Amino acid sequence: MINTIKKWVLSSSFLTRAAIFFRRIYLKRKKGITYQKGTFIGFSVQCEGKNGFGKNSAIVGSKIGYGSYIAEGAKLAKANIGRYCSIGQNVDCIFGKHPSNTFVSSHPSFFAVKTPVGFTYADKQYFEEFATPHDDGYSISIGNDVWIGANVSLMDGVRIGDGAIVAANALVTKDVPPYTIVGGVPAKPIKKRFTEDEIDFLLDFKWWEKPTTWIAEHAQYFRNIEAFVRHLNNQ
Repeated sequence: MINTIKKWVLSSSFLTRAAIFFRRIYLKRKKGITYQKGTFIGFSVQCEGKNGFGKNSAIVGSKIGYGSYIAEGAKLAKANIGRYCSIGQNVDCIFGKHPSNTFVSSHPSFFAVKTPVGFTYADKQYFEEFATPHDDGYSISIGNDVWIGANVSLMDGVRIGDGAIVAANALVTKDVPPYTIVGGVPAKPIKKRFTEDEIDFLLDFKWWEKPTTWIAEHAQYFRNIEAFVRHLNNQ
């Protein structure tokens, strides 16, 4: 029934614009969402609350955790974004790949049943173009407290661990471990943000799951990892 109504709404440009307008009002009032001109939030997007969407940004088929935001021009799709994430300008997701080894040609007509050109030489699918969705049903997983710099591209299927940082202009083709800084094309590890003991502490403690009242009360300790760990160990 819901899918039928959605298709009916989407079949009319007027109804689509009206639905987007009223959904924006709902998200702003009920979820504390802020958005700038040109923002598009898909109907299936789940917003946990207090999210921000920059100018001309778009998010579809995704879930975004509490306090996370995407900056101007960012385009996210099929992504599960954790809490307190900072997604920079013009970040985008890349879906689909072509064979680069063995196959004589990289053109989809030689390995895919369905192609953008309307014809194929393949009698079945010979190469998997898209990554299998993760257990949560999304194709890209972004952990909690992740910072992704401007102009980063995320390949289909990648997982970015909690606390990780992706440097500007990087191309992420492989999973990023928690609290690791990566950069480059393709992105490679640069360094760990903290010591292994501190990382283990943070991954076990999961501060992002605490109530906002607790976070506000302890916010002063977030300015220094050593003070943060020492304070919590002494409680």
